[in-house]
Amino acid sequence: MEITSKTRTLRAYVLGLLNYPRWVIEHEVDFTGCPYDSHYNVFLAECTNCQFGPGCRWLDQHRTPEIANAPLDGLIEALGTAVEYLQSTNSAEGDHYDETRAWLREARRFLRSHPE
Repeated sequence: MEITSKTRTLRAYVLGLLNYPRWVIEHEVDFTGCPYDSHYNVFLAECTNCQFGPGCRWLDQHRTPEIANAPLDGLIEALGTAVEYLQSTNSAEGDHYDETRAWLREARRFLRSHPE
């Protein structure tokens, strides 16, 4: 795939969108008791059974510097996963309910206009 100006712009936009779920997860998931320093391991029962497992897994996969080098389709996939996660965890009582709802609308709009 040839990297064009449009692709660079889309990548930058998606990377910007990914900042919000990363921030939410970092602030809402309690890593204080984590013996693995908030690094998810699919082979450990403590991780797969942890109440924060899905958020920790997403965060561990999408907070590293390598995400900035991911191809656009990988970033779009990460965005879709973030939408699913925040949608499933965002309750009416949540601290960031309004911000998350606004982010979800923007992310869904982007995903509808740029299917994989």
